[in-house]
Amino acid sequence: MTNHESPVVVIGGGLSGLLSAALLSRRGVPVIVVERAPAPGGRAATRERHGFSFNLGPHALYRRGILKRTLNDLGVEVTGGIPTGSGGYAIAGGRVHTLPIGLSSLITTGAIGLAGKVEFARLYAKLPAVKSYRLQRTTLASWLDANFHDTAARQLLEMTVRVTTFTNDPQHQSAGAAIEQLQLGLQGSVLYVDGGWQTIVDGVRRVAIGAGARIVTGASATALERCDARTVDAVRLADGSVLRASAVILTGTPSDVEPLAGLSGLVAGLPPPVRVATLDVALRSLPKPRHTVAFGVDMPLYFSVHSALARLAPDGGAVIHATKYLRPDETADRETERELEALMTLMQPGWRDRLEFKQFLPNLIVTHAEATAEIGGVGGRPSVRLAAFDNVAIAGDWVGPRGQLSDACAASAADAVSYLRPHATSIPRPTSVPGRGTEVGSGTEVAGTVLAR
Repeated sequence: MTNHESPVVVIGGGLSGLLSAALLSRRGVPVIVVERAPAPGGRAATRERHGFSFNLGPHALYRRGILKRTLNDLGVEVTGGIPTGSGGYAIAGGRVHTLPIGLSSLITTGAIGLAGKVEFARLYAKLPAVKSYRLQRTTLASWLDANFHDTAARQLLEMTVRVTTFTNDPQHQSAGAAIEQLQLGLQGSVLYVDGGWQTIVDGVRRVAIGAGARIVTGASATALERCDARTVDAVRLADGSVLRASAVILTGTPSDVEPLAGLSGLVAGLPPPVRVATLDVALRSLPKPRHTVAFGVDMPLYFSVHSALARLAPDGGAVIHATKYLRPDETADRETERELEALMTLMQPGWRDRLEFKQFLPNLIVTHAEATAEIGGVGGRPSVRLAAFDNVAIAGDWVGPRGQLSDACAASAADAVSYLRPHATSIPRPTSVPGRGTEVGSGTEVAGTVLAR
């Protein structure tokens, strides 16, 4: 049996790990987060370059999503701007057209013909009432075949799906999952976050530490130690130390979880990850100040000046994401970078003369398992519960039956915490003593925790 006075050990200090720690520690459960990187945050971390704030590719917080509700519950305030698409552009046939986001812009845009406009308008009006749960095992391509006759109208809907799910795989993507995400966007749009997603990371970390959680960075977990066939009572670290545990939450990638948990076939049994290639650019000023957003209709491209809505750049400066949504079998290369540079030139001619900084991320993982029709959409993802253990759970963007993208991180973290509650005893703490938690570097003894070597 595990020692219920030992902490819950959360392996991984990304978004799912920090949320797990915050949710547990707020309930009075002792928690230690073990993160191998020098700082927590993972893919939600924001990098600062010359006064510009860069997320790892384009990030958007769904205002009606699970993550936003979780942040509200934790008291983490997030501010930013809401993109409306007004004044945006659609790229079709290598030309820039008005982005059809409403009836008037749909009527005037040259991106689609009259028959396609009528067909698209009729279907888009019906989207909020579509029963997405009935379409989880139907591919997006099959659903499009049944609902569209006009090629341009179909491409316009595919464009919208790419923007909301980051997925460019209609032959395999679940139509139900795609429509569910479209409906979420229609309910409340998204938020571009002031200061980047580091604001979210720092806010959740403060909640966790303030409630007593410990965060150990620069430390890598190498094995789970069992006291019997189904129970883990410790986590072994790369430096040879052993961290006692009442329960464990694994929040890494599938390829991290598989060897740690001693599983076989986990990675092979998952759909492919969803990936993008992104050119992240900082400009001292915009050559075309009104050209702030554009989506590819017949090409899987995305262009957005996120700093037009969120505080991410110095006065007059701009942070831009030029992105290509990759097919599962596609690998980005120098040609892809040139394609995104051409997109920059199309939208912001002369941008190189005002360049402050740029980075090309050729194969950035957005989510570690696509919501395919074959697995039944999001409901076919692995459960937070690992069948081989009684006190080990997993969390991440590829786990659990609720939410997509960062919402899946939040939902699976909450579900993992709920599942492990019987294995973790709450320890009352004086509410008048704040800041009981700590954040320490690798090799530092963690107060109140049994560390053996």
